[in-house]
Amino acid sequence: MNFKKELHTIFEYPRRHKYGILIQSLIFLNIFISIVIMFLQTEKSLIDYYDIFYIINFVNIMFFTLEYICRVYAAGFNETSKRIRHITKPMMIIDLLAILPFYLSAFNMDFGFLRALRILRIFKLFRLTKFAEFDALVISIIKEKKEEFIFIVIALIVLLITITPLVYFFEKDAQPEVFTSMGTTMWWSIITFTTVGYGDMYPITLMGRILTIFVSFLGIAFYAIPGSIFTSALLEKINIKKQKEKERKEKELLEREKLDSNTF
Repeated sequence: MNFKKELHTIFEYPRRHKYGILIQSLIFLNIFISIVIMFLQTEKSLIDYYDIFYIINFVNIMFFTLEYICRVYAAGFNETSKRIRHITKPMMIIDLLAILPFYLSAFNMDFGFLRALRILRIFKLFRLTKFAEFDALVISIIKEKKEEFIFIVIALIVLLITITPLVYFFEKDAQPEVFTSMGTTMWWSIITFTTVGYGDMYPITLMGRILTIFVSFLGIAFYAIPGSIFTSALLEKINIKKQKEKERKEKELLEREKLDSNTF
């Protein structure tokens, strides 16, 4: 038995191994527990339980570390070039960043942003088989429709850059303490375009309000366009997958009937 091959199958193709789903479920449970503990550690009212939280977090980290080491070790099953490519994959980097803050803090390198990196553990959920299949589907859609998405992003940037100076020049005299610069006005443009509207900045001049209405309507339209493109592409992919599955089953049925007729 090739142990590296077994590990590679368990982590990369869990449904093909008798222990794959079990180990994948344990990884999922560990991720869930670690995220819950991370939130509970910030609750001042639970300070009496901090020692217990630390112990649970330590066990989580040991489990994550063991998983990472096994994944790196299993990558040795491939050729050298493939092994390096596997270790430098985004999900492997996320695995490393998920455990890095703990070990750096052990050397008194406890920076705030490093502690924040612990939330990256949640992205490990995308390693689950179903999520991985959906990830591949989404990536394929983005690649196929990238020209449409790029056009929408460019059009959005052009519109924001056009609208921002106009609103600034109309509002700077009426509200010099609010619309202090084009950079500040760009913040207003983005928030209005995304239809969030915090209310911290809003035009009071007639032309400023007209432009606000224009930007708000454009925001709604630009949200709908990429959504419809993605949805139609997704439905098309799902229908193609179902059709292929149907054809495969029909082919298997014909082959089975042919085999049965040859037998008699």
